[in-house]
Amino acid sequence: MDARKLGKKIKIARIELDMNQTDLADKIKAKQKSISRYETGLSMPSIETLMKISKILKKEPAYFLE
Repeated sequence: MDARKLGKKIKIARIELDMNQTDLADKIKAKQKSISRYETGLSMPSIETLMKISKILKKEPAYFLE
């Protein structure tokens, strides 16, 4: 899985719900900096974190992994 592609999908899904990085971070109990790192492809979320992100962003986990 390409970290940049995953990050781009997270960002697009987040923006579709009119949510900023801080909003998403608060909802999954993470730091805004972590969301930023995921979206820029500097790091990959754990499977557990990705599941939380997919639930909050109302997307199937597979959407982010395609």
